[in-house]
Parts: sequence; structure tokens; C-alpha cells
Amino acid sequence: MKRVLSLALLCMAVQWGLASGLLPDYLYEEWRKSPFPQKGVTVSVNPSPLLWPSVRYWEKKDVTYNVYLSRDSVFSDESTMRSVGQRYCFFNPHRSLESGVWYWKYEIVDNGKVLPQGVFSFVVEADAEGTVTPAFDAFVRNIPQAHPRVMNYSRNLDAIRHEAPSHPLYKRMIRAAEQAAVKPVYRGPVESDVPAEERRLNQIGGEETEIYRTLLEGYVLSGKPELLDALLERTDVLLQWPTYDLLGSKVLTSLALGYDMLYDKLDDKVKKRILAVIDSQLKDGLKRWPGYTEARQVENHFWQMEITGNFTAALATLGHLKSAEEMLRYTYELFIARFPNLSTQDGGWAEGEGYYSVNQSAIVDMALLLKKIGKIDIFKSGWYRNLPDYFIYFSPVASPVSGFGDMHDRVATGSLKGRSEMLVIGCEENNPKAVYRLFSSLKPADSFYGGKCPADYWKKPLAKVEPWYQIVDNVRLTAKDAVEPDTVAQDKVFVGVGAAAMHTDVLHPAENTAVFFRSSPFGAKGHMHANQNSFNISRKGERLFYPTGYYTSFADPHSLTSYRHTRAHNTILVNGCGQAFGHEGYGWIKRHLHGHSLSYVCGDASRAYRPVTDGQFKDLLEKNGIAQDSASGFGDSGLKKYERHLVFVRPDIVVVYDVLQAENPSVWTMLLHTVEKSSLADSLALQLNTERSVARADVFGSVPLRAELTDKFFSPAVDFKKKYKNGTPLQYHASFSNAAKVRNMRFLTVIRMSDKGSDLCPLVCTGKGKWTVGNVSIEAQLDAGKPVMLKVECGTSRLDVGERETRLEENGMKHSCSDLIPEGNYVY
Repeated sequence: MKRVLSLALLCMAVQWGLASGLLPDYLYEEWRKSPFPQKGVTVSVNPSPLLWPSVRYWEKKDVTYNVYLSRDSVFSDESTMRSVGQRYCFFNPHRSLESGVWYWKYEIVDNGKVLPQGVFSFVVEADAEGTVTPAFDAFVRNIPQAHPRVMNYSRNLDAIRHEAPSHPLYKRMIRAAEQAAVKPVYRGPVESDVPAEERRLNQIGGEETEIYRTLLEGYVLSGKPELLDALLERTDVLLQWPTYDLLGSKVLTSLALGYDMLYDKLDDKVKKRILAVIDSQLKDGLKRWPGYTEARQVENHFWQMEITGNFTAALATLGHLKSAEEMLRYTYELFIARFPNLSTQDGGWAEGEGYYSVNQSAIVDMALLLKKIGKIDIFKSGWYRNLPDYFIYFSPVASPVSGFGDMHDRVATGSLKGRSEMLVIGCEENNPKAVYRLFSSLKPADSFYGGKCPADYWKKPLAKVEPWYQIVDNVRLTAKDAVEPDTVAQDKVFVGVGAAAMHTDVLHPAENTAVFFRSSPFGAKGHMHANQNSFNISRKGERLFYPTGYYTSFADPHSLTSYRHTRAHNTILVNGCGQAFGHEGYGWIKRHLHGHSLSYVCGDASRAYRPVTDGQFKDLLEKNGIAQDSASGFGDSGLKKYERHLVFVRPDIVVVYDVLQAENPSVWTMLLHTVEKSSLADSLALQLNTERSVARADVFGSVPLRAELTDKFFSPAVDFKKKYKNGTPLQYHASFSNAAKVRNMRFLTVIRMSDKGSDLCPLVCTGKGKWTVGNVSIEAQLDAGKPVMLKVECGTSRLDVGERETRLEENGMKHSCSDLIPEGNYVY
């Protein structure tokens, strides 16, 4: 599938910019300014949604829109598609578009005054793929009028109850419900102005909604009256809690499911109370979101839970509330138009794996409802098809996750990520790779490193993975269904989100070394970090060179200066300054080559090092008393060019070559971090010993360097929300800087790794800019006044990096790659 730039004009501007040394300020608009698609752009999916700016945001006015789509530029053709009087600023064709040129326009209707916008054009190619979805009216016709309709995925409840008792999870679910029925009911507050208390109360509230769901599942399957009594008691409590934001979305979903599944058991008074609460929430959302929220690129809480909670509530109360149909239309159409809103159809997730699970209600729950009730095969879309690879490569089992984005530090192992997605995709799409990844993730982590793995290792953990889905769909997977793929590539690059992963043996963690790289067009917005051109390395299940800091909160001094800041990552500081927060602090992967012995990736972060202009983060810096100056690590660094070339020589050598240029003579700092104690060796090398590995990073520069190592954070890690049971242990930060300021700079970093107790293969200098490590030879041009040049040879494999092109010769085959244009896809 072809990737596409947001606009043809942007494409031309970037092409010109690459030649002239200029690049756009951002690749993604925080709030949409540019209608899409236009200027004859070739769309990447068919059908493509139509998107335009929000008058409500930009002009603070409530308006409606008329939109027209046609093969005819004057829209006289009877086949012209149109939508009149809609509040939101997007349109889904809901049909495959014939190849060729298409035209569209929209009108802003402001107090009866019609303001035409467009005409815009785009091209659909014959081979463009996409998911064709039913129009909203057709979607609604698929929804049963009778209750229940939601939790049972429109299946006949008697059929479910007939199959359920023979299911391996049935007794477990009934027992869990019986235990939940006797638990005391929490009737206290769920909100507080004190951060630690707020977090604790939110956890209690979340646990209460889980208890409610457990009771509901048990009652639906068994019909036991004591479970119904417990449900009614807890319903009364939930009716008094908020239904907005994250916890509120769980409360809203619980009430909606209770209303739907218990419809024949609830008395009219309780039904009216539930409907009143849901109606209030839906009306509030309809005041706040349509014509506004969809025009923002990152709206975390809405996409994480609120869209699904309100969609579910509308689905459950359709036919009972007028607000339900309007909310159902909005959330349905928006999901089709904008999902996945933090990725592209190529795959991956811009915020990384740590915070990924918070989005699970939209990724799994809402998608399942769309398929089961709406008859939309959403799992056949490109993003879902590529999801198994995302978890295999960036969240490898029994190993650290890639380490990019908020909460990465709190994920003990990649095995904990993606289980629900792999189960659902494996079953819904009969995807063997997803099933294999699922069962691999269920194995005890230590079993990959010599520990025992019982034959029934999968039973208990699998029982916790979407158990209701397993019951309703009569899923009966066992370990015998998991078959290891015959061949698996050891590299994966998702250019759309700017993430690369290179492994030695990705399916077998005890033999694996993993190198992760990020340079993202999305920049550092939301839960992303300011870490363009950064890399992380794990080996045999341990973090070696990894980012440091703790997710104390979204934005406190430690989070802003020592966790999400550039100084916490394995990348570069320029005159003490890091990269900008927001979409403006972007990078992109401009070259990559996959080989057997050698793999290569190049990122460009030339536009990342700028003052923070994003309104949200400017306010957060000000509120925390953090100035935008070099002393704090923010501001105008004067950077003109930052190109990082990374070569992974399998199994245990990494070569990093940095090409840097500034407007004025500057201090350049190469950063390396470890979570375990490390030490400086021979003045310009960082040495690390872990339980399983020994590693050393030697750093060379185009001018003399000086090195420092500290275990102190720029801002202390104060766990004021009480997230870390074991506290916030010391971590280690090495910096390698030029002693005298220079305008142009080169760094070469050679990282060697081996098993604990063994000697590292010596790094031998064989001439100016030349080294050998065993049978690997490295040559780098470290004279910053001369053209870019890096050569790495390993046996019969040879990689040559030049100014505009990289070539790889391996096994008699020749491969090459040239600079890719940075892409910003405003559709997704």
C-alpha cells in the first residue's frame, strides 16, 4: 500500500526544502488547518475520508457544514454524494471509489449564510485498498431493536447460555462472580485534589467497575438471583459517580451494559435513573465534541476511553434516547474517519508500548462491537493486519519493550502487552502469527532462560485474556493452536510512526539482541517523548543502553526535564538544549536497509531542536517554573543538521555515526544511559555489566572529547503519586562533549556486547578513522569538513553510507536506498 503526504503542496515544499536546507515547521497539524485530500494528491486508502478545519476551534463559532463528493468538478452529476447540515468536519463516502480523479467541496453554514470552500481534487489509484463500511443508516439497521444487544454481540442469549457450561472458563467466571457478590460495596468519593489520593480513588473506582462487570457476566451466564441483587446494589452506587473522562467512561460503560443486559430485570424507576444519567452524559458530549474534537490530532483521553464509552452507551440506549442516535452517529463516523489517530495504516503506535494499553477499549472493545453488531470487518484494515508484527518486534516476549514514550519504564516485559489484540485478531482473522505471539506471551518469562515451563502454562493467563469474548464466541484455543512461523524477518520498520526494530533472533529472547530506533513525524506530542534519533539496546531480556527517568506524572519537573526530555535518551544535546515538545519536535526515518549480517537505519532530527511553541507544553513549562533557556535544556539550539546513521552488525555490535551542523560554534553532547550501574573506562568509553551481559560503548569525535558520568537527575524523581512500590532507584547518565566549540561535528560510537564472564572482542584502531572488531571492519569520515562516509564490512557483507545514498552488498545481492521525504499523513 502506498504511503501519502498530507498535501501535494507539502510534498513539493519538502522536496524543495531538502534541496535548499529548509524543512517544514511540522508534519502534523495540532489543530487541522488544511482540508484533506486536495491538490491532486493520490490517497493511500480507498475510500478516503474527507477532512477539513474546525470553524468552532479557529473562529469560536458554532456552524454546520454541507459537503459534496463527485467525479464531476461542477457537481452536476446525479451520482454526487452529499451530506447537508452536519455538525462535524469530516465525511466518509462509505463505498469504494472508482479509480481516477475525484472532486469535493464543503460549505460553512453560519446563521443561514453559506460560505463555499473548495473545489478540491484527489486521485484514487486502481490498486488502492481500504475498508468499505456501511452508511450509518445501514449500520443502525444491523442493530437489534430488542435487548440484550451489546455484550452478547447480537448473539441469541439462549444459545450463549446453552454453550457456556461446557466452556473451560465457565466455572471460573461463575466462581469469580460469586466471590464478587460478597465483597463490600465502596460508597465513598472517587475524586480528590490531592494527586496521590486522586490516583488511589481512581483505582478503587476502576476496581468497582470491574466487580460490576464480573457480576454482570456471571449473572447473564447463570441467572443466579444473588448476583442480580449485588448488581442492583452496585448500580445504585455507580449512578452517583461521574461519567466523564477516564474513570467516568468505565462507569458509563458499566451502566450502559447493565441497562442492556438486565433490561427485563430492572424496574422502571431504575431504568429511568440510568437513562437520565446516560442522557446527561451523551448530551454533554454532543455539546463539546462534534465539530471540534475530531479536528485535533492528539486528544488522548477522548480516544483512549471516552469515544468507546459513549459509543457503547449510545448503542445500548438506541431507541430510548434521542441523544443516543446522534452520539452513535458521531462516534461511529469518527472512528471510521480517524482511526488509528496515532498511527498510519502502515502500523505501529506513535506513543510507544508503555501507554498503548490505555487505548485498548477503542482498539479492541469498540472494534469488536463494530464487527459483531455492525458487520464491519474492521480487522482487515492495514493497521490491524500489521499489529501482530508491532508486538513481535517492538514488545518482544520475555524482553524489554522498545522504550519510547510514557510509562515504558513500568513495563516489566513485552509479554504483558498485546494479549487481547492477539487473541481477537487471531480468532477473527484466523491469523496464525497473532495466535503464536499470544501463546508465547503467556509463557513464564524465566522459562525462556532455563526455567521450567509446565505443559499447562497457558491455562491460567489465557483465562484472563478477554474471557467474556472467549465465552460469547465459544473460543477454545489451546497451546496446540500456536505454531512457530517457519521464517521471520529480523527487522521491522514502521516509517509512518518513525520506529525501527532490529533483532538477532526475535522469537527466542535468550538468544536475542534487540536494537530499537525512533525518529517520528508525530514529534513529541501527547505521551511521546522528545527523543528523535534515539536508540535503545536490550540483550537476553535485559536493558543495556536505555532511557532513564520515571513516569512520576504527565508533567512535573522530573517528567518534563528528566524523563520525557531529550537529556533522558540516547541521542544528542546541542548547546545543552534538547528537542521541542509538540508536533514541531519531529524527526523521520530517511533510509533503511535490511540484511542478514548487517541492518541499517538513518534518522533525521534536523528540525527537532527548537523552542517549545506548542500551547499545552508551553503552559506546562510555565506552571512548573521551567524557563526556556539552555540552563533548563530548552530553547533555540541553533541546530541546522542532525543525521544519525545506525548499523547493527549481528549478533553484538552496533555502530552509530552522527553528522551534525549548527549555525554557530556549539557544544555537542552525545548521551548514553543505563538503568544499572555503569562506569567510564579509558576516559571515553562507557562500561556496563549486567546479570547476563557485558557491554562497552566507545565514543570518538571529530574534535577532542571529554566525558562525564552521573547518577543524578536534572530534577529529582519525586514519586508524589505513589506509583513505584520499590521507589525510584539511581540511574546512570554518561555524556561525551567536545572540549572546544565547533560549528560542524561528527560522532562515531562503537558498541560491543558479549555474555557475562567473557571478554569483549577488542576494538583495534588500524588507521585514521579505521577500526576492526574481530572480522568486522569500520571506517568513518570524522573530518567534519569532508563528505559523509561510513563503511562497515562483516565477512562478505559490506555497507557504504554516503551523502545521499546507502548501499549494501550481501550474498551476491546489491541493495540501495536514498533519502525519503518526510511524511505527515493527516488522514490518520
